[in-house]
Amino acid sequence: MLSILRTTAGFLEERGVAEPRLSAEHLLADVLDCRRLDLYLRYDRPLSPDEVDSYRQRVRRRLAGEPVQYITGVAGFRGLELAVDRRVLVPRPETERLVAEVLEWARAEAGRGRAPEGGWRILDLGTGSGAIACALAVELEGVRRVVGSDRSVEALAVARSNAGRVGAVPVAWVAADGLAAFRSGATFHAIVANLPYVPASDRATLPVEVAGWEPPGALFAGPAGTEAIADTVREAPRCLAPGGLLALEVGRGQDVEARRRVEATPGIEFLSGYRDLAGVPRGVLALADAEEG
Repeated sequence: MLSILRTTAGFLEERGVAEPRLSAEHLLADVLDCRRLDLYLRYDRPLSPDEVDSYRQRVRRRLAGEPVQYITGVAGFRGLELAVDRRVLVPRPETERLVAEVLEWARAEAGRGRAPEGGWRILDLGTGSGAIACALAVELEGVRRVVGSDRSVEALAVARSNAGRVGAVPVAWVAADGLAAFRSGATFHAIVANLPYVPASDRATLPVEVAGWEPPGALFAGPAGTEAIADTVREAPRCLAPGGLLALEVGRGQDVEARRRVEATPGIEFLSGYRDLAGVPRGVLALADAEEG
């Protein structure tokens, strides 16, 4: 087994496939229905002809640029195993950090005695696979309801399935295109959004795994890339409870514009930014005005 694994990793590397060793391992583990670690614990296990053929089919798909997660049908996100396919983006490590920022804020609020009576109400705007909504529903103590919204009914079908898959019970799903679809008074304690933020002109610069396979509607926002972010900042104050959090993931170099939008919008104020694991500014946090008196 190790021989075919090494050969495949070298083959993928020669052809410029990203993370060739990791790809080879994930694909073989999928064929054998085991963990990656088991490949090395059972390194002398021979493969049957059918297993070799199945593995080769997966490798061919990877050579064509298809993401490993679409080939195996699963993606990891904060310890959850989520189903993914071409209807949704593959969840990214950067978005795990977005969830961590929201959890840190909510736990700090609870520690100050400011957890909402009746539990947290949270909106995951542009939910896609449901990764953010499911993670918050599972991890946040005292959550009452998480709403996952998306304009794609196909994405919502994936998200709904994932909620059942990971036991994210307090989640509701809504077909909606941005915050404009939510009426005033339907307030949330936090709005979390990983929205499309790639400028349309950047399509040619993206890796084939992204541009050729992932849903364009979840990637591209418009000429500037900040259009969806701007719309969300503008609408957020009427949809947030007093003192509520707006947490936005942004693209490389977009944090300055996102902050400017926040600071120019009545009813909301900039709280902080944060960086991803590579040190790139990746998100903006803002708070709705608190109630007076």
